[in-house]
Parts: sequence; C-alpha cells; structure tokens
Amino acid sequence: MMENSIDLLKKYWRKDLFRPMQKEVIDHYNRGHDTIVLLPTGGGKSLCYQLPAVMKKGATLVICPIISIMQDQIIELGKKGIKAMFFESGYDKNSINRQFDNARYGNYKLIYFSPERLLDKIFLNQLKTLEISGIAIDEAHCVSEWGNDFRPAFKTIKKIKKILPEVPIMALSASATPKVIMDMTSDLGMKDPKVFKSSFERKNIKYQVIFTENKIELIVNTLHDYKESCIIYCKTRIETEKTTIKLKKAGLSCDYFHGGLDKVMKKQKLESWKREQTLIMVATSAFGMGIDKGNVRKVFHLTIPESLESYYQETGRAGRDGKPSSAMLLVKPQNKTNHYNKFIKYLPVKKELKTYFKNLCNYLHIPYGEGQGMYFNLNLKDFCETYQFQEKKILKYFEIFDREGIFEFQHFNKSMTFVKLSCSHNDAIEIIKRNDSGAKLIQFLMRNFEGIFTSEKKINLKQISDIIGVKEGKIDEQLKLLKNQKIIELVSTNTDVKIYWKKPREDDFILNMVSKKQKAYNKLKKVKIKKMLDFTFDLTKCKRNFILSYFGEERKEKCKNCSAESCIGSSETL
Repeated sequence: MMENSIDLLKKYWRKDLFRPMQKEVIDHYNRGHDTIVLLPTGGGKSLCYQLPAVMKKGATLVICPIISIMQDQIIELGKKGIKAMFFESGYDKNSINRQFDNARYGNYKLIYFSPERLLDKIFLNQLKTLEISGIAIDEAHCVSEWGNDFRPAFKTIKKIKKILPEVPIMALSASATPKVIMDMTSDLGMKDPKVFKSSFERKNIKYQVIFTENKIELIVNTLHDYKESCIIYCKTRIETEKTTIKLKKAGLSCDYFHGGLDKVMKKQKLESWKREQTLIMVATSAFGMGIDKGNVRKVFHLTIPESLESYYQETGRAGRDGKPSSAMLLVKPQNKTNHYNKFIKYLPVKKELKTYFKNLCNYLHIPYGEGQGMYFNLNLKDFCETYQFQEKKILKYFEIFDREGIFEFQHFNKSMTFVKLSCSHNDAIEIIKRNDSGAKLIQFLMRNFEGIFTSEKKINLKQISDIIGVKEGKIDEQLKLLKNQKIIELVSTNTDVKIYWKKPREDDFILNMVSKKQKAYNKLKKVKIKKMLDFTFDLTKCKRNFILSYFGEERKEKCKNCSAESCIGSSETL
C-alpha cells in the first residue's frame, strides 16, 4: 500500500507541512500527468519529484545539467535514508554496463544524470531495461534557446518519452518566461502539462542599482560592521581572488569560491561560510545553486549579469528565510551604449570559431576524419602562447564546442600537483610529532585526502598555503624534500585542460553547423543584454515591476522599496 505524502514528508524530511503549491504539484504528478513547476530559488522544487519517487515502485530519472547539484542532492537524500545514484562520466561500454547493473539491482529510488548522456545510443537503449516510474527535469529552461543557459542536449530528452510513453514528466525551473514555458512543453515532448506557477515576486528583497566609481570602497563601507552572511558575485575566477584580497586587507571576513577549486577546498570553504566562520563569499555565478542557506542578507554584483534570468536567480539566493534582504548591483557611471558595446565585443564570430577550432585540432594532432572517442590533455598556457590567443576568449569558444556536442572539456587549476604518501601510517605519525613545516603538510594531507596512502591525490599549493599558514614556495620545497626522503610520491604537470572528443574531425560540416547556431544564439543574446541594461539604466521604473513584467506578471502599484526614482527618490551615485 502506498504511504500518503504527508506521512512521508514527516518520516524523511522531518516536516509537518508542505510549502505553498508542493502538495498540489505532487498530487497532480502522482495521477500520471505531465507537470511544469515554476517556483522561485529556495521554493522547494526538488521535494516535488523526490517525494513521489519514494512513494512509487521503481525509480525516478532526474536529468540535471549541474553536476554539483546532483551530487549534493544524492548526499542529502542518503542522510534521509533514501537511495539515489549518479551516472558518473565515462563513455566506454564496460563503464556504462557496470553502472546500469548498479541501477537495476541497487534498489535506487532516484537516478541522476546529465542531459548529454542521452546523446549516447548505448545509454538510451539501456534505459529501457530499468523500471522507471517518473522523469524529472531540473533547470528545464535550458531546453529553450530563449532560456537562460541554453543546452542543446536538452532537446534529446524527447527521446525518453518515445521509450517510456506512459511515464509522466515533471519539468522544473526558477526562471522561465512565457516563451520559455511554451518551448519546455513542445521541446520536452510533454503532453498537455499543467503549469504550477508561483509569483516571481520576492517581497522581502530590496533591489538596488548603485552607480559608483569605487565598488570595493562601497562594499567595505557597507559591510564593515556587518555580521551576517553575504555573497559577492564576480564575472571571472581571477576577479573573485583579487576582490577577496582587497576585502581581507580592509578587515572583512571573506573567502573566494569558483570552479577551479578542487573538491576538498570547495567543501572546506562552503562549510566555513555555512557555519559563518566566514561571512562573505566572493564567487562566480554558479555559487549558490542547490545550497540551502536561508539567512543570506545581501547579494552584490560587481558586474552587470548578461540576462535578467541570471540576475533574478542569483539575487534570489538572498533572504530565503523571508526576512528583509538586499540585492545590490554596482555599476560604473558610464553611458548605456558603452556597456552594451563591452558585452557585444565578446560575442563569438564565425572567423574566430574557424581559427580556434583548426588550430586546436592541429595542436592536438587530430587528422581529418579522426578524433572521435579520444581523450586529450592540453596545456592551455602553451596552446595560447603558440597561437597568440587570449585564454579567457579561448575558454568561451571551448564552451561553445562543448555545448554543441563536438567535444567535452574540463578546466582545472593552471598547475596540478599529485601526491601519494608512500611511507607507513606509523611513520607519518612520527613525522607529525616534529611540528615543523613538513609535519604540518603531512598532517594536512592525512586529514583532508582519504586514501592518500593508496592512491595519488591532486593538491593545490596556494590553497594549502592559505590554510596551514606556510608560504607556497616553502611547501614546494618541503614536498621535494619529502619526495627525496621516500616519504611521498610527487608528480607535477602543467596540463590544465582535459578534452573528450565526441565527433570525427570534419571542419566544414562542424564549423558551418556551429556557426549557424551561434549566429542565432548571438541574436538572442543581444536581446537579453539590452533588456538587462534597460533594467540597470532605467532610473524611473520600479525595479521589482520590471522583473515581474519580464516574467509575464504585470503590476500597477510600485514596490516603494527599490532604487528607482518612482519608489524612493533619486538613484544614488557615490
């Protein structure tokens, strides 16, 4: 007999009441109907498919484009006693078969994977062998070219509906315009879905656009005596690190977070921020996804986001507990055209697509018609120096080829060091007793890298330096000394990009296809950029109403709480 939803909510989630709309969504979906769920960031979207998965026989497939969200959800489900698994990367047949055996016989209730998996025919055919009760699509706006972070692989999700025609689909998003909702319905193969949509209004957030010549000074003055959690969003990894250094010098409690950090460092930094040992997190845009921290009081943007969807999602990480919070967009007082031109300058063009692709193939020695299924290691700095390319621009173009399914790439820290402890556990304890720099290093490695006595672990010298208080150069010396003493095995490499090539090299076919799609994508990007700049530079229209109108909600009354002249007077210039 199927347990009812409220009993399961109490049993696994330790809650007595559903949040608004959750119960209605679950009941509709459990009746076998396709469902679209639009709830704000922090509104409890994941429960809408996780709880039905527990109620039903078989497993629910969860398709999500963000690996960290999938991993975090699996960990949290495990703590609740709910079995969930994630299809790890790997394209060889044995790896896929092994993971499907695990899915078939492991009694899992939720099975997570990225949409790119569906490009693999072997993977798609294996899905037929599983007992599937539901399909959930997180960040479903990615299926639409009008959506934020369009991912072409989302369009392959339709194939699942052909394999499993009777299984209901739930598509979830925190930021979808009316046009995107239409695309979600058609491009995901949904049948007459009911749309559950809460208002996009965040009543407790004060939206402020502040024009200032000195953004760091403004932040320092605002947060100097502030004792609550904040997020500061920067555009690039290096900006997060530089901003953190400046804020620390001013006496603020802060740290940085970006995709270049290894798992251990990410976990440490995140835990420190969650526990409020660190108050301010300076981060790139991905930070905050799937993180349940209710008391973030202020979210700053040091650069103008590329779309209102991004801005809405990132500011939505403030005030999840419903208490008054602020979203502060800091802008240099240049004219609107200058800002627009800066955005347009970095949009990809066909000539550069061709140049970067051909030189990459030549650098990796990929013959015409070859490459499919091969892995490559790339020293990004050497590649850029060889052809006089800019690293930042190259990574943008790599993202395009990744998005269009030509190859997958991973960008690591610029230098990689791998360490394994080759001494015995007892010998390592004796070294720690010396209490010198080498002892601190060995102690750090033992505490933070599980299995370091049996396998190599990737470490980051700068991050270790920050934590144990020993200069990076000294750590490097100690590692070499410990290697000479046969205490550790040490391997250093400058390979910082790994590439998995998915299509045979066919220059004309690939470049024409990618260029055509990118041209259309650029056109949409310009529309989004203009809308974001309208929001930023319109000093009179209520900021809340501007956001709501963009997402299809019209309001006549003003919020009387934002930085618009019509709400609280003139926009501030510092």
